[in-house]
Amino acid sequence: MLKAFMPKQPKFFELLSVLTSEAHNAAKILNEIVANPENLDEFASEIHVIENKCDEITHKISNELNETFITPIDREDIFAITNALDDVTDGVDRIASKMKLYKVKSHMKFGPQLAAILLRQTELLNEVVKSMQSDFKKTLEKLVIIRNLETEGDTVFRDSITYLFDNEKDPIEVIKKKEILENFEKAVDKCQTATIAIEGALIKNI
Repeated sequence: MLKAFMPKQPKFFELLSVLTSEAHNAAKILNEIVANPENLDEFASEIHVIENKCDEITHKISNELNETFITPIDREDIFAITNALDDVTDGVDRIASKMKLYKVKSHMKFGPQLAAILLRQTELLNEVVKSMQSDFKKTLEKLVIIRNLETEGDTVFRDSITYLFDNEKDPIEVIKKKEILENFEKAVDKCQTATIAIEGALIKNI
């Protein structure tokens, strides 16, 4: 049992859980975009709505921190976790926005693999936030899996860039797709950054 994780102010964990749930929803839609790029505009708009909602939740958490004297964990940890989770959704939104801007209507090689990795990471982050008050060991195990997925994502990203330069003949398409793939890689990295913030809070409050 984490001594400092008794829910004196459960609203913080509830709001963090909403952030991870929405990040996972955004990742689900991104997988739909990759599978069905013909519906890109509609799906990208849905993700942007989610991103705006997460910004509102982040702002609400910030206000709660300013108004709450006693917090369940250090306020700087709540702030760090909140921003890290919001960055994940921002990253997903950035991918969809770039695909919409560049009018990517064809399937991207390795795009489905990167989207699937991001989907699994957000799924685990959602589970982590729900369990971090009650199951320290299981939470840490899931954080390790998220980091391993980031390593896997790095490998897939490198393979995708190699394939792109070897097979895409249109230099404009190379530029567009390279930037999108780089944003995939950054979003996967953001999930790992979130694990660092969560683990730091957990270790401080054992």
